[in-house]
Amino acid sequence: MSKQELYEEMVRLFGEFTAAHNSKFKKDAAAARKAASALKKLVTPYNQASVAEGKSAR
Repeated sequence: MSKQELYEEMVRLFGEFTAAHNSKFKKDAAAARKAASALKKLVTPYNQASVAEGKSAR
């Protein structure tokens, strides 16, 4: 995935996390945790893609 694709996925997941976090329903707490975990898993690939794109831009 490119840096931009990873960014867009992270933004989508953060939106899901925010909506679930602000909900008053117990089931949405699990959805918030799931979105946060998925977001966490994208941080390293984003960093790698960002460094790779930075090196190729030189």
